[in-house]
Amino acid sequence: MDNYTAAPTSDLTLPDGRVVTCVNARNAGLVWQEIRTDCYRLDLLDIPAGGSIIDVGAHIGLFSLFAAERIPGVRLISCEPAPATFACLAANLTAFAPNATALNTAVGEQPGSAELTYYPDAEAMTTLETDDEDDRSNIAAVASNLGIADSVHDYVQTFSRRTERYTVPVTTIDRIIADHDLGRVDLLKIDVERAEPAVLRGITDDNWPKIHNVAVEVHDIHGRLSEVVTLLEQRDYRVEALQEDMYRGSSVHIVLASRT
Repeated sequence: MDNYTAAPTSDLTLPDGRVVTCVNARNAGLVWQEIRTDCYRLDLLDIPAGGSIIDVGAHIGLFSLFAAERIPGVRLISCEPAPATFACLAANLTAFAPNATALNTAVGEQPGSAELTYYPDAEAMTTLETDDEDDRSNIAAVASNLGIADSVHDYVQTFSRRTERYTVPVTTIDRIIADHDLGRVDLLKIDVERAEPAVLRGITDDNWPKIHNVAVEVHDIHGRLSEVVTLLEQRDYRVEALQEDMYRGSSVHIVLASRT
């Protein structure tokens, strides 16, 4: 794991010295560790300077900051529905990616509203589609792979007992593309804890050709990995599905899709 220091004010100091605002420093440290492995293969995508990225499920903005470091002048549209997490996202983008746009919204199949389940003790697992069994299984697998299983046993059993629910706005990728006049999306990144198929279904045929790369975290329950891979292949992407070492034995996979 990267070395980082956590302050009681829920700040996280990254290895390069930047101090980011977070809800829970331990959780944010794990998210940063995953992003630092370049799990979405950003460094291989050849996104041009000034290119556009839509970050769906941006959490506190760590992937957005990772992208802003590597792509000069990148245009970032970062979406996060949870109020507390969005406040951190907005603060971090203001500090380290001031040209980015933070949207306090969920993304789905149709515009409207939906109930969001927020876990104060595990805010990265906030979702529109709850599945306690999947969550507990994935936490246990990650803890085992990181060699910290003993220290998180109680956490695995109790993290979902403290929940908050909010009605949040829902937009679509189509609406984001229109509202921000995006003629091209160099990368659509999605991490929405089981709601990923709905995000993809919210893209109409007219907009798929504008999206050149897709990187989506997929929870392989109820055939969702196959569903996502097939959907992207049918839209003329070259598709690769993989599983990071820290998620070995869990339902979590990364699907990468690029225009041929």
